[in-house]
Amino acid sequence: MRLEVSTLAEGQGIPLSFGHAYLAVLVCVSGRARFALNFREVAVQRHDVLVLAEDTLALLRQRSRGFLAVVCLMPKALASEVAYVLPNALFKFLHEHPHCVPSPLEVPLLQGWLQQLMDAQHTGGRYRHVMLRNLLQTFFLKFATLLPVQKVAAAPVSRRERLAWSFWELVGQRSTRQRDVQSYADALCITPFYLSQLTRECFDETPKALIDRQVVLEIKALLSYSELPIGRIAERLCFEDASYLCRYFRRHTGQSLTGYRRAGQGGASGIRTAVPELRTADPR
Repeated sequence: MRLEVSTLAEGQGIPLSFGHAYLAVLVCVSGRARFALNFREVAVQRHDVLVLAEDTLALLRQRSRGFLAVVCLMPKALASEVAYVLPNALFKFLHEHPHCVPSPLEVPLLQGWLQQLMDAQHTGGRYRHVMLRNLLQTFFLKFATLLPVQKVAAAPVSRRERLAWSFWELVGQRSTRQRDVQSYADALCITPFYLSQLTRECFDETPKALIDRQVVLEIKALLSYSELPIGRIAERLCFEDASYLCRYFRRHTGQSLTGYRRAGQGGASGIRTAVPELRTADPR
């Protein structure tokens, strides 16, 4: 599991992606932001919680300069362990309503939980995994006690929005082997020009930029979390050879593959993992 404090600045205006995480929990600790979650616009402020599954469609539209969130990224194995004791009704509710707002009475509980989670991550030692699993189960079981009796109707979604998000889903499924816009347009039965209009309207990006962004994230994940040699990474991501992969990565990041891998191994990722100060929200 990864636990970090992030501004999400690099993800503004484009669909959020968390590498190989199966489930992401975001807790806003300062500032404000606007997200589109499964086609629904939500305003997020201090202490709000977002629960984003692998198939949640999430887009960060705006963020204040003071926006900061604790981000908990769970791999599938840990998420499965956590989910074992949870009621089925909770999964359905969180899929339909990934934005959760704690009551004033629940805020101190959330703050205490964050402190415990950070402590378990950094000082749990041999019991770290069990502590994290139990804390996450407690977190979600608390949500289960608050499930509403009546279902809230979902907002209608336009065909253009659905097409744009269908494209993004295809990018997640195919970007490791297909990087040309034409193949995605063909899969959606639309023209590349129309696809470009849709992505600019919904994400303010070209289709090619979104595809390349996802490929770069996949390369970074393999460099950070695997020991695969560069040649094997090139094969897995369907590049002609390691040399072409190196040029592609440098063109999009300004870094070499070995340089990025060394920086990650040396802990120079720039991710802050200290317990965040739960300060007054920036009103901007």
